[in-house]
Amino acid sequence: MLIWGAKRRPSGPKHDRRNADRPQPNGGTGRSATDFLAVLREQAVLDQAQLDRLQSAMEGGRFDCLPVLATELGLIAEVDLSHALARFCGFGVLAPGDLPEKAVLTDLLPPELCRRQRIVPVREDAASATVAIVDVFDHDLMGALAYSLARDVHFLVVGPAACEAALRTLYGEDSVGNGEAGGNGDDEDVIDDALDRLEDVSRRAPIIRLTNHLFRTAFEQGATDIHVEPGETELRVRYRVDGMLVLPETYQKSLHNGLSTRLKILAGLNIAERRLPQDGRMKMVDRGREVDVRVSVLPTPHGESLVLRLLGRSLAASGFEGLGLDAAMIGSIERMTERPNGLFLVTGPTGSGKTTTLYTALARVNDRTRKIITVEDPVEYRIAGVTQVQAHADIGLDFAAALRSILRQDPDIVMIGEIRDAETARIAVQASLTGHLVLSTLHTNSAAATITRLIDMGLQPYLLAAVLNGVVAQRLLRLLCDACKTETPATDAERRLVARRRPEYAERPLRLARPVGCPHCAGTGYRGRTVVAEVLDLDRTARSMIADGASEAEIEAHANSLGMRSLASVGIGRVIAGDVCIEDVLRNLDLDGMPDLREAVS
Repeated sequence: MLIWGAKRRPSGPKHDRRNADRPQPNGGTGRSATDFLAVLREQAVLDQAQLDRLQSAMEGGRFDCLPVLATELGLIAEVDLSHALARFCGFGVLAPGDLPEKAVLTDLLPPELCRRQRIVPVREDAASATVAIVDVFDHDLMGALAYSLARDVHFLVVGPAACEAALRTLYGEDSVGNGEAGGNGDDEDVIDDALDRLEDVSRRAPIIRLTNHLFRTAFEQGATDIHVEPGETELRVRYRVDGMLVLPETYQKSLHNGLSTRLKILAGLNIAERRLPQDGRMKMVDRGREVDVRVSVLPTPHGESLVLRLLGRSLAASGFEGLGLDAAMIGSIERMTERPNGLFLVTGPTGSGKTTTLYTALARVNDRTRKIITVEDPVEYRIAGVTQVQAHADIGLDFAAALRSILRQDPDIVMIGEIRDAETARIAVQASLTGHLVLSTLHTNSAAATITRLIDMGLQPYLLAAVLNGVVAQRLLRLLCDACKTETPATDAERRLVARRRPEYAERPLRLARPVGCPHCAGTGYRGRTVVAEVLDLDRTARSMIADGASEAEIEAHANSLGMRSLASVGIGRVIAGDVCIEDVLRNLDLDGMPDLREAVS
């Protein structure tokens, strides 16, 4: 009798004779992986070079892991391979609708056995059972199942990734990829024998040390992202610090597979899938502070590129002051978010800190008296006391669909990760009109441009004038390192640029702070980032202008007359204060299109 969990032996005549007296499975008798490969070659599904590559990956002529190896090497899509195997063996293919509402056969096929042998129990009755398996050429396994279940067994084909997903649905997250109960608890076990080599490599000391080094370096440098980029001959790792990719490190290309496998295991991803993008999450601890890590995997010709986004869970704890906003801006934002209803927007390009500002506002209004629901893609920070919904556009749960359901949950405050389309904008306005405070982000270059953008998306000007509480447009600039920055006289071009916003410096001597570099800032000259923002707080006149169709320039001029400072003006003010360098302002802000000054300064 087959011992569950033992290494599988190649099927052959002597094993077939041993199982002759057992109940037999449906179909597949006498069919081998060699015959299947020949069919794939005849049907031009795989060419000879691909077959040679597949066969060279099979250790000692073993064919029991062919489905895993074929998909792992990217030779054929998993769904295509499953259907080809089903036709070849006379089996069916496991479909999502085939899964039972609750696990079956658990007394004879416990979860850990199913995980280890890649088995998905589908249904049973007194006379028969249906089981899906990954390896249809493991005749020992099929015979042992027929013998153990003591009834007719009907088999279905399931791919490796689909098997993992099905087991997770039936038994929960702990049944797949979290190791055996009572094990050593190191890392999650890989779900099939063919990938043992990758897991072994990923658990060796050099890979563990390299993984720990990457995170330790990122934490020490205050990085927000780790980029693992395989090249043709080397592996490059870069860190995004203060918005810039710095500190390139190169390693032997041979370390890439082990490193990527370890990171995918830690993030709960499918290590057998190498052809499709994947996204996952993990948690790390940095000096007692829990850090969420979002993992993105992207296939490239030289291997999988991974980007690890480090999301500190306490970023919003310091409030608006910690973001770099001044007292006047903070007062305006607090008034906008204290209103019981209306629409509050934070705008700017990707990477301008919109999400952090929005979470800071959300943390301020979060109390026990109000129900707050968010819909995000992805959920970046977990907030206690807030109901957070992850959008899944691939299954129809986009922002608009989620919002329709959220409004039936009786919320007081709704946060939308981003207004991306006209339908989402329309529902956000309707929610604002019906007594909800709605917070969201939008991609525009200035606060006044937000109004034009929303009208272009189909919103009626009079409705927008009625619901819009205000807009914050922002950018992130790198702070100069206090330990090493130095001041030098401004050039004529720099003085002219500053004088456009601050006329008093047209003739006055001006000294500007410059980056130098020291051990405290890892030689970059910068340490941390700050927000520069313009805050559009609408009064009655501004609302009337919006309703009457006033232009972006007219609305901006009116706001400036009431004291709104533009992004450029705020940025130049931070330059004069010695907080940021003028080159960084030019890189991030549009200073009224002055290419001559931009070129002279740079």
